[in-house]
Amino acid sequence: MTHLWPAGVPIAVRHNPGLEPQAFRWQEREYRVQAIAKRWRLDQSWWQQRVWREYFKLTTSDGLLVIIYLDLLTGQWYLQRLYD
Repeated sequence: MTHLWPAGVPIAVRHNPGLEPQAFRWQEREYRVQAIAKRWRLDQSWWQQRVWREYFKLTTSDGLLVIIYLDLLTGQWYLQRLYD
């Protein structure tokens, strides 16, 4: 089963200078990033309400598989999907 939050859930992220997440905080718990499986950018609707995001599909040291993203317009990080 997959949990999807289309708009995302705000999270706090610790990252390196290249914006690669090293850990994130969700529901009062910190999760350390074990590996980044995929990284991609989305830049759409620039002529209307622009959506500009950097996505990361990653695994944590606890065994979670998640998709998180950075809103490049606001600097806020979000959890978007949690795979069971």
